[in-house]
Amino acid sequence: MSLPAATIAQYAPHGNAQLTFTVNTAAYVTDPTTGNTVTELKNTQKVDYLAAINLQNPNWKGESGVDNTAYVCEGRLLTPATLDPRITNGCQADAVINGYRGRFELVFNLAMDRNHYSDLRQTIQGTFRVIGGP
Repeated sequence: MSLPAATIAQYAPHGNAQLTFTVNTAAYVTDPTTGNTVTELKNTQKVDYLAAINLQNPNWKGESGVDNTAYVCEGRLLTPATLDPRITNGCQADAVINGYRGRFELVFNLAMDRNHYSDLRQTIQGTFRVIGGP
């Protein structure tokens, strides 16, 4: 998580989530052996976000076979205000939410148009899985 402390302090107490997505820069090249067009990853880049996210308790009992580390969450991005276009539905981020480290999987509201937002800051939804349990 490479967000500077000054940025986090600027959005306190609302910025309770730090998300780090890893995105790829790809190029289409021709494979010399087959002649097919293939995707070649040029480099990877980390994109950091600060967000205000509310975690919702799971609706199930702690029975065997149930993933008790998964929380449904919803919130808004604080900085930057919108997601990078390379971040798509299902992308995962290393996350720290309310002090707990885990993985955040992004799930877009399918009714949302990514190009037209009614608010200044983009809403995000997803699943947060705590590493090491609740």
